Amino acid sequence: MNAIPLRFACAGAPLIGMLHPADGRPELGVLIMVAGGPQYRIGGHRQLTLWSRKLSAEGYPVFRFDFRGMGDSYGEYRDFDAAEDDIRAALDRFFAEVPTLKNVVLWGECNACSAAAFFAHKEPRIKGIVMLNPWVRTEDGHAETVI
Repeated sequence: MNAIPLRFACAGAPLIGMLHPADGRPELGVLIMVAGGPQYRIGGHRQLTLWSRKLSAEGYPVFRFDFRGMGDSYGEYRDFDAAEDDIRAALDRFFAEVPTLKNVVLWGECNACSAAAFFAHKEPRIKGIVMLNPWVRTEDGHAETVI
C-alpha cells in the first residue's frame, strides 16, 4: 500500500506525517517518531521508511511524523523532554485515521526514544516502546554528573 501524507496541528503549528495503512481491521499500530536534529529520509534514516513499509505489509498500520520544527513540520523545535504535545497530536490523528486501533507501540531512535519513555506512562493507548540507540543525556543530568 502507498503511504498517505497527512497534515495535522500541534499548538497551532502544522505537523507532517505519513500514514502507512494495513489491510484488515488492525487493533495495534506503530507510531514512529523521527529523531531530533536535521534528519532526512535517506542514508541511515531511510530505515524508518523501510520499517514503516515492512510493518504495514505485516498488518500493522504505521504513522511516522516529524516533531515541530523538524523535517517537513513547521513550528519551533523543542527538545525531546518537551515533545509531549507533538506525540499526543500524532496519536490523536493516527487513531482518527485508523478507527479500529485500540493500542499503539511508540518507535523512536536516539532522542525520540527518550521522548517516548518520558511520555508513554501518561497515555493508556501506548502498550510498548521500541528504542533504537536511546539518548538519555540532559543538561540537568550532565550537570549533576560532572565534578
